[in-house]
Amino acid sequence: MRSILLGGLLSFALLTQVSRADGLIYQLPANGMSVRHDTETTGSFNGQERTFKGSVTISSVGEATVDGEKCRWIEIRLMDKRDDQERVSIAKFLIPEKDLGRGKAPGEHVIRGWFKQGDGEAQAFTDFRSARGAGRLAMYLVGPPPNPGELEKIEIDTPLGKLACPAVTGTREIEGGNGTTTITFENRLNEKSPFGVVSAVWKFERKMNGQVVGTGTTNLKLADTNTTALSELPDKN
Repeated sequence: MRSILLGGLLSFALLTQVSRADGLIYQLPANGMSVRHDTETTGSFNGQERTFKGSVTISSVGEATVDGEKCRWIEIRLMDKRDDQERVSIAKFLIPEKDLGRGKAPGEHVIRGWFKQGDGEAQAFTDFRSARGAGRLAMYLVGPPPNPGELEKIEIDTPLGKLACPAVTGTREIEGGNGTTTITFENRLNEKSPFGVVSAVWKFERKMNGQVVGTGTTNLKLADTNTTALSELPDKN
């Protein structure tokens, strides 16, 4: 029971962290471009340590015009690996191009979308905040924090070669669940990465009644890029 509780609390904290930090779309590449980031999350709750690995893939899988505005279909594939079992979720969003990029909040401008979890059927939605499960992937479409900062460039070895990557940073405090979660993030950027992000470090600290009850860190790094990405939900438009 304690293991289940730990996993649930850790997942909630990490979801809050990412959804309230900064998104992963800093630039809009040509249609058909995609990037896969490998992820590793370590966390502690009440002294118990857990580690999860996975990946997040972001792709531009189509174009459309809605009310005279050019739009893109953005697809996000999230894979979590726990106890040697993979869990996959896919979300596909139609978003105006003008709302995709640095300083934007594309998740607030979703025209329509689809969400599929595991082997289940894809479900349509128009507001990811009210769509069961879809918000977990839409968290990667949020905008910048209220107090953004910047760090100097460092060189990062990637599948695209060695890249000089400055960082954007931010911190938030989130009240809820009878406690406070403090989140900090550092996203390293380079224009050669399709959507701009090369690597990231997201950290959180959870306090309840003034006591630290949970901490965690998610590390994200560029693993692969593709110029011919296709939708995994090709009939959902």
